[in-house]
Amino acid sequence: MPDPTAWWRRVLGAGGCLLLLALIGGCPPPDRLQLRDARQALNHVNNNLEQIDGALYGKPATVSFRFRDAEGHDRRFIGHPATLIFEPPRCLYLDIKHSLGGSVARIGSNDERYWIWVDTPELRKLWWGYWDEVEAGSGGGFPIPPGLLLDALMMRPLAERVPGGLPALLIDENPYRLLFQRFDRDGWPYVAREIMLDRRPPYQPIEIIDRLPDGRVLMHAMLEKYRPVEPSGKTGPHTARRWVVHWPLDDTEMRLDLGRVRYRTKDMPFCEFPEQWNGEIERIGAPPSVERSPPTQERTP
Repeated sequence: MPDPTAWWRRVLGAGGCLLLLALIGGCPPPDRLQLRDARQALNHVNNNLEQIDGALYGKPATVSFRFRDAEGHDRRFIGHPATLIFEPPRCLYLDIKHSLGGSVARIGSNDERYWIWVDTPELRKLWWGYWDEVEAGSGGGFPIPPGLLLDALMMRPLAERVPGGLPALLIDENPYRLLFQRFDRDGWPYVAREIMLDRRPPYQPIEIIDRLPDGRVLMHAMLEKYRPVEPSGKTGPHTARRWVVHWPLDDTEMRLDLGRVRYRTKDMPFCEFPEQWNGEIERIGAPPSVERSPPTQERTP
């Protein structure tokens, strides 16, 4: 009569115990990320980003975005070729071109200001503002919220401390959930930011959700296809190659796909404020009594 335990003995004898334990939850696959606390999670993300030692150049790229202007008109730019240049913490250049050539929109920022302009037959307008005047957390009238856009790109280190205290990590979740708490006007805590960390290599953020004290979502960002920055190799910093971002309160959406990300070799400044804009201009965040300062030169990389 066959021995009913013979098969199990052969499996276990061949090292099948590791597979069995993984199936029943006793041990994780060897490449899965194991974190103990929020500090370890934060350090893991920041150690990757702190390896970025220059301006990142993303091209070829494709971008689509949609926003509603002040008159309520739905503005859409679908599948446009683009170029992204970014140097932490705030030096940004995102140029969006027409398929036949020529820029139809550009998003930029530096340490002092943030701006976006659109140049189409239906709309020619520049929005800009100083960072210290931009409404905290939302963007306050910008077609694409400035601070939240930089946060969605996830190319600059996360703050270790926030006004609501230290972050917390939910270790029983798959993926991990890194929570950043703030306090509302009455002093009650709420989860202002939730970052989901992938347990698979390279163990980076794959989803970001920002919320207001009442629970409404400010931003929902999905990040995919992490690859090393060229030519740093497998051990260099990793960045996403695809972003899908939604700002529900502003009725704005953006999708960005990058073919390659490498270090920029040119030394020409790329995040200077526009100088000669001859369309409509709107300054965001300025008191009514403050005069609009004239634009300054923006040079194309």
